[in-house]
Amino acid sequence: MKIDRNEAKRIADLAHLEFDDAGLERMAGEMTTILSYIDQLREVDVAGFEAVAAGEATPMRDDVPHPPVERSAVAANAPAFSGDGHFVVPKVIGD
Repeated sequence: MKIDRNEAKRIADLAHLEFDDAGLERMAGEMTTILSYIDQLREVDVAGFEAVAAGEATPMRDDVPHPPVERSAVAANAPAFSGDGHFVVPKVIGD
C-alpha cells in the first residue's frame, strides 16, 4: 500500500502534527515503507506453529504486602527533599 502526500497530511492532522511540504513527503515515504514491511510479514508461512491460547493468564508473582520504606532513607537518596516530605524538582514549565 502506498501512502501519498494527501493521506500523510490527513494522518498528521488526526495526530495534531504539523509538517512542511518536505516533511509530508518524507513521512509519506516512511509510512509506505512501514506498510510494505507489514505486507511482507503477512506473506510469512506460519503453518505448524502453535497459537497462544486466547485468554491465557500471564504468570504473575503473588501480591505480598511489604513494610513501607523509611522516609529518612528516601530523603537520603533524593537529590532534594523538603522538610514536609516532598521531592523538590526544578521548575520545567514557564513562569
